[in-house]
Amino acid sequence: MFVLGHLISAHRSGAFPDVDLRNGELGMAAMLPDLLSCHDWGYSVSWSLAGAGPQADLVLAHMIGDAVVHFGQRWQGRDRKRGWAYVRMGIVARRFDEFHEYAERLGWRQPNLPRESRRGWAHTMVEYSIDQWISDRSDVTALFEHVRSSALDTARDLSWVSDLVEQYVIRPSKPIETQPYRYCGALSRSEQPDEFHLRGLASKFLLTETAECLSWLREWLRTIWMTVGEDEMSDVLRSLVEATADPVRFGYPLEIADLVARLGANPSRWPVTSAPVPEGDETFV
Repeated sequence: MFVLGHLISAHRSGAFPDVDLRNGELGMAAMLPDLLSCHDWGYSVSWSLAGAGPQADLVLAHMIGDAVVHFGQRWQGRDRKRGWAYVRMGIVARRFDEFHEYAERLGWRQPNLPRESRRGWAHTMVEYSIDQWISDRSDVTALFEHVRSSALDTARDLSWVSDLVEQYVIRPSKPIETQPYRYCGALSRSEQPDEFHLRGLASKFLLTETAECLSWLREWLRTIWMTVGEDEMSDVLRSLVEATADPVRFGYPLEIADLVARLGANPSRWPVTSAPVPEGDETFV
């Protein structure tokens, strides 16, 4: 997912009453794993961030969202990619060559550039259809304007990013000297909400960011979510909301118990003692 999917699902979870996510507050902090490309670090370390403050909790919520989409609503590690994006990638997987050949023919992509794998491309297209569905069905103008402004501010001053990298010993997988600027650039060039993820796709798949190319990508994503249907898209969002609201219930190894022992009280953001959801009762397995 991209900005809209992460912020709207975290907002609807109710886990962040102290942050105005619906209007984009702390949106760049929530997107730190993308900003730095540090998902490997996130899947192994971010569970320990629970209760460390709103920014750290938002990083953790981002990783929960990614985990749900890629590995399933119940956390069972990273051995098997069984999340919704992989379950549904067959919708577009067969059109991998068509996508690239068309873009190259129209001059939106240089021939002979390296391509993502078919699997990588297909699951990403399906995953980003969540953001397109949210954009098509919700007024996210205020969120968009706030996050775009924050992206510009971040590009001018990365000090808060550097502070978090040092504080939580974050290990980016792409150069910190260039990746944040590349990411913030795509957000700051956006002129309407869905361009966040459309420009993100263009950057990922080495496409130009012309209006015509972005419109083409928009139609790809709309075709995906319309093929899936409104009901299933609502179920996907609900699965994200449920896991973010009560991650312990879905098996995420948050170190909340240690936090409770230190503070002597239950942190207000996430329940500690929720009974695990019975196997097979997940919204999406």
